Amino acid sequence: MMSWKAAEICLIAPTEDLADRARTIIRRQDLAIEVHTAALEEAVTLARGLMARKTWLFISRRGTRDLLEKELNTTVVNIPIEASDYIPAIRQAQKIQGMVAFFSYEAISNELQTICYLMHIHMRHYHFSDSGSCRSCVEQAIRDGAVLGIGGIISAKFAEELNFPYIVVESSDSSVAQAIETACQIYSLQKANEHKQELLEIRLERYRNILNYTHDAIIAVDAQGRVEVTNRVAERMLDPQRKPFEGKAIEAVLPNTHITDVLRSGHMETDQIMNIHGTLVSTNRIPIIVNDQIKGVVATFQDVKSLQSAERSIRIKLHEKGLTAKYHLSDIVGSSKTLRSAKELADNFADSQFTIMLYGETGTGKEMFAQSIHNASDRRDGPFVAVNCTALSKNLLESELFGYADSSFTGAKRGGKPGLFEIAHSGTIFLDEIGELPQEFQAQFLRVLQEKEIRRVGGDTVIPVDIRVIGATNRDLMERVEKGEFRRDLYYRLNVLNLMIPPLRDRGDDYLQIASSIYRNVAPDRSPTENAGFMEVMKSYSGYHWPGNVRELNNVVERICLLQKRGLSQELVLESLWAMARRDWPAGLPAPASPAAETLDQVERSQIQAAMARNGGNITRTAKELRISRSTLYRKLRS
Repeated sequence: MMSWKAAEICLIAPTEDLADRARTIIRRQDLAIEVHTAALEEAVTLARGLMARKTWLFISRRGTRDLLEKELNTTVVNIPIEASDYIPAIRQAQKIQGMVAFFSYEAISNELQTICYLMHIHMRHYHFSDSGSCRSCVEQAIRDGAVLGIGGIISAKFAEELNFPYIVVESSDSSVAQAIETACQIYSLQKANEHKQELLEIRLERYRNILNYTHDAIIAVDAQGRVEVTNRVAERMLDPQRKPFEGKAIEAVLPNTHITDVLRSGHMETDQIMNIHGTLVSTNRIPIIVNDQIKGVVATFQDVKSLQSAERSIRIKLHEKGLTAKYHLSDIVGSSKTLRSAKELADNFADSQFTIMLYGETGTGKEMFAQSIHNASDRRDGPFVAVNCTALSKNLLESELFGYADSSFTGAKRGGKPGLFEIAHSGTIFLDEIGELPQEFQAQFLRVLQEKEIRRVGGDTVIPVDIRVIGATNRDLMERVEKGEFRRDLYYRLNVLNLMIPPLRDRGDDYLQIASSIYRNVAPDRSPTENAGFMEVMKSYSGYHWPGNVRELNNVVERICLLQKRGLSQELVLESLWAMARRDWPAGLPAPASPAAETLDQVERSQIQAAMARNGGNITRTAKELRISRSTLYRKLRS
């Protein structure tokens, strides 16, 4: 049940029928929303009285909504009326010969006009803004020869007075439910903001404890530059012979702080370096501004060596746990238009806090993009936690992601264990193969996305988490939704921002740049001749479709390095690799022809003959050079 007071939300319906249906929906959802019947000017009078009882959020039909917002400056959610709601009335109108008048407060939809056209109904729309203009519209329709009116309850009242045939159109139950849900969301958001404000006020009340137990030295001065507050760390930093510090000019206590400059300018100065008694410190000088007047300055000081040591320690720990993202967008090699577009979109997405879905085939580099987005965001200094949803069993998934409380199950670690959502706090969690999440777990994950909080397995404490979720899949998630294998609400919650990672076959000559980069890392000591030979081999792949994408390309480069290390010529390397390519080519497509001029047997035979010549026909030395056995060499010579 929602937790608001009964008088804070009210639905004002123009008819008793709509009011009754709204009450049914509200009772079914166990919501505390009042329902009244009124319209236009009567609704304004009613709402004014309700607002005196602390009602501030209303739900009503379009005409009444606009009038309430105009007259009372309050929040009103519209109950829409869809074109489909007119269908029963239009079917009746189809049986009548003559012009049909449609009355409404807002403009009539093109969809409704199209329906009337297709059903051969001669219609005319009459638009009104209040009760007076509504009566004039009905009278005008009668003068225009209309034989039937269709619209809401306001025009129905005047049609009855004028003995004019009329059909009332009501909003559907789904439209009412949609408006109620929207109002609930607005209410919850407002209450959440009020709660945040309360937490902020509580936080301000705690500042003295924070002041004395922080690792930074803190000094606050008043508008005249006199010291008002020093915490314990600051007192240890200052010259004890100058105690007491309070009430003294800051320059007398700590010369050359530039705090007085900030008092005059009102501009904060952050990350400034200064020397205090031989210690290098990083200082921030922040003005206190109230009602556009500078009331003082707060300055913080931190030992640079301590800061560097702490940062180094944190980075080492994160690296040891594998919670860092090492890739940046600049590390993603390639200059094709499709890749540039993907990188540009990823860079734009990094600035937001919304959930991102990465789509792409296996081996396209989805995790590399995820790490790059993290490193381009304002969460770059937080952890990056990568989870493969197919690597964890259903039994382990909940405890690994949510953690568990002390003694929550047999074998649980004493004191409990934080889950990956907790570990990713203030950073990014990357969920690879997210489409494989078990259905029974999807509802729990949806709650994390909506509420930004988790509860450990076996625990009763709610833990807030500040995380940015990046999901990835090589599956069609919407297809899984249609099959009932993936929750629709979770799909839309995840798919706020989406990015398609292009396959390697759509990236032109990018594969050559990537291959060159991999080759430099795998074989940094190769000669210029070997480098040139490597690139010639790779150029022969210009028509290859790369079913395994960058991952397959990496394997090919490593194979070339291995074959080169064994002393094989460029022709033999090429033939060996191309045989594998033909074998992996998709069924139904013609396999590419070998780019080599000679067959493998011919190349091998010429290699053996050249080796025999170099070794004066000595079988033992030739076999040793070719790294094959004597018996193998005899067999190849006889063939």
